Parts: sequence; C-alpha cells; structure tokens
Amino acid sequence: MCRRHSGQALPLLALMLPVLTLFVMVVIELANLWLAVALLEDALQQATRSAVQQIEYAALARNDQALRGNRTCQAVTIHAAGQCAAIVQVAHHFLLANLQAAKLNGVDPVKLAATARWTVLPQGGACDRVASSTPLLCAELQPTLRGLFGLGEVRPRIHAADTIDRLGRP
Repeated sequence: MCRRHSGQALPLLALMLPVLTLFVMVVIELANLWLAVALLEDALQQATRSAVQQIEYAALARNDQALRGNRTCQAVTIHAAGQCAAIVQVAHHFLLANLQAAKLNGVDPVKLAATARWTVLPQGGACDRVASSTPLLCAELQPTLRGLFGLGEVRPRIHAADTIDRLGRP
C-alpha cells in the first residue's frame, strides 16, 4: 500500500506553475495581437469604404460612375500621391481618424497612416482578391505590432478594397 504524506502536491505545483504562467501570458499576448490586427483591418476597410464614395459628380449627372480623378495609381502613399492626390488625401484622412479612434497601444496613428499604400483603379480592375468593373480603391498596411509582454513583434500585411455602390437603373 502507498502511504500519503502531506505536501506531495507542492513539488508538482512548483514545476507546473511557471508553465501555466507562461501559457497564460502567451494566450493574452496572442489575443491582444489578434485584437490589434482586427482593429487595424476594420479601420482600413472603413477608410476605403468611405473614400471610394468620393465620386465625380459630372459623371453621376450622366448616370455614370467615376472617382474624382481619372488616373490609375498603383501603390501610392500620402507623401507621393501623384495624379490621385484628391482621392488618396480623403482616404488618408478617414484612415487617420479611424486609427485615432482605435487607440492601439504602442502604435502612432499618424506614422502608421502615412505608411498606407493606396491603389486607385478608376476604370475598375482587380486587387487583393477583389475584382470589379466599377471604380475600385485598394489599400495595404503593414504595421509593426508588439505585444503587451514584449514576447515578440509581428508585421501583418493588412489589405482592404472597396468599390463604388452600383447605380440602380430607373
């Protein structure tokens, strides 16, 4: 027969406590990073959704759809917007407002918004697995995120794309 002595669980607890603590820290770290990526995805998607609605009203009067500015711009930033400065400026403004509202720890909204790359396709096209025959606005963001406990950093590539709502024919 096996005799039970008091304190037999203490060595087991001493061995398992660091493992359990590390496990809980990793779960919290991953959940925090997942939440930050989800907030950034939402901010970028809402910025493209709002900015793509900046339509050319002369085209709308002809019952047509067009973005402000009729040039195609690939992977432009706010600092080098080129021919698509009008639409990129609006998109940047919406993204900056969304990032400031998200209040992510350790992320500077102004610096992050300045790194966004915008693709303007006024005749439609395809980007980020989205294809459309109507004007399309796409965005890409690659932030550097650090967790709460500093166990590492991740650089997710976040994409968003949106198109002008289709006109209903009377």
